Amino acid sequence: MERISSAHGSAARARLQTFQYRRARQIVAYAAAHSPFYRNLWGENNHHIWQELPTVDKTAMMAHFETFNTVGVSKEDALAVALRAETTRDFRPTVGKFTVGLSSGTSGHRGLFLVSPQEQAAWAGVILARALHRLPRRGLRIAFFLRAFSNLYARAGNRLVEIRYFDLMTPLNVAVAQLNQFAPDLIVAPPSLLGFLAEARREGRLQARPERLISVAEVLEPQDAQAIGAAFQAPVHQIYQCTEGLLAVSCPQGTLHLQEDIVAVQLAPLESTVTATADSAGAASVRRRFTPIVTDLWRHTQPIIRYRLNDVLQVDVGPSAPRCACGSTFRVIAAIEGRCDDICYFWTVDGERRPFFPDTLRRMVLLASSAITDYQIVQQSDGQLHIFLATLPNTAFDSIRDVVRRHADDTLAMYGCRPAALVVEEGIPKWQQESKRRRVRRVEG
Repeated sequence: MERISSAHGSAARARLQTFQYRRARQIVAYAAAHSPFYRNLWGENNHHIWQELPTVDKTAMMAHFETFNTVGVSKEDALAVALRAETTRDFRPTVGKFTVGLSSGTSGHRGLFLVSPQEQAAWAGVILARALHRLPRRGLRIAFFLRAFSNLYARAGNRLVEIRYFDLMTPLNVAVAQLNQFAPDLIVAPPSLLGFLAEARREGRLQARPERLISVAEVLEPQDAQAIGAAFQAPVHQIYQCTEGLLAVSCPQGTLHLQEDIVAVQLAPLESTVTATADSAGAASVRRRFTPIVTDLWRHTQPIIRYRLNDVLQVDVGPSAPRCACGSTFRVIAAIEGRCDDICYFWTVDGERRPFFPDTLRRMVLLASSAITDYQIVQQSDGQLHIFLATLPNTAFDSIRDVVRRHADDTLAMYGCRPAALVVEEGIPKWQQESKRRRVRRVEG
């Protein structure tokens, strides 16, 4: 896999864009020749203007799986292998030579992916180069906590890097004992699991001292990153990856960069308003919300071309966008808020339907009271909201409920909206550990 310099400067940015254009044209030409789905979708469109080709999504990919991929693997065969692996917890079987993966499907729509041995090898090299940040001299031990392991991850191990898989369904006390014995240098896990491990670390049950933690699979909220990092006295970084590819990785500075020599990401605006922000030095920038449209520049087995994701990203834009001290010109994701399906809606005083993004609702709750330790927000219909709260011991929940109600009313009023039909309840509903945690959820009732 070719690597592009990520140095600063307009010249470097121009070289990157030229590289993306060339690679994307090659992938588009390959898909047109080998994927009946894409060939039929594009028809007479000019393939050279790949940025304007029709978008696809998970629903289309799964509905046309056999003609979407370029090797003729049927959805039934791939799904049978993937589901058998989920049941037996043995993720080694393949369909022919192709590794099969199954996404966790937070939206209720699970996605299948196929990867060739060559693509596995390339991915393993990239993930080690981008995520490790240092060359291991004495060997490096990595603990992977995932719902499902894969040949993809196993391939990343070598004589200097030992990767041990921990099933997310492993009882916490067992996982803690195994971590104490393994003594990992790096722990990779969803933030919900990292939170449990942080608690075990504070209580002295977990003696492992990783030099770094990497959050995957779920949204890493700022208060969680701070608490986890404080418990381990170690930085908390992120890998943003999905069925559709490796999208972003934290650099040594902790900044989440799009991996723009691997994927070309077009950012579709989600709202017309912008938010002005300032860093610790007072430098101003403008942040907007987008949903990404992804073109993978390397995958041939299952081409991902103009694939619209369902995520809400905050990105600093414009000439004042801050540059990372690591030296990379790759664009920065300021925050991953959640999924478009979890945008909540309220009615303005003029009777219009106004969207509220997950980050706005998170702040609305957490800034109401320092006694709130956790939360879940569920909306079943426009203008309604159900807020579940966990609070510090020995706090009067009735007073916290009243403060949250007032803060919610004030927040909605600030944006010209009517008060919500609001229920505030003590206690957080249990979530299934094998599924991703979503603190803000829009559930059509």
